[in-house]
Amino acid sequence: MPGKITMINVLWMVMVTGMLTATVALYDQKIDTSKVYGPYASARTAVLGQY
Repeated sequence: MPGKITMINVLWMVMVTGMLTATVALYDQKIDTSKVYGPYASARTAVLGQY
C-alpha cells in the first residue's frame, strides 16, 4: 500500500487536473458577438480616457 504522502499527492494531482479541465472547457466557448453591448474591452480604455 502506498504511503500517506503518495496518496495525498495523487489526490492533489487529480483535483488540479479536474479544475484545469473544467477551466478549459468553460473558457473555450466562443462569445456570441450579437449579445455584446458597447465597445470591445480593448477599446474601453480609450473611451474611459476621455472623461
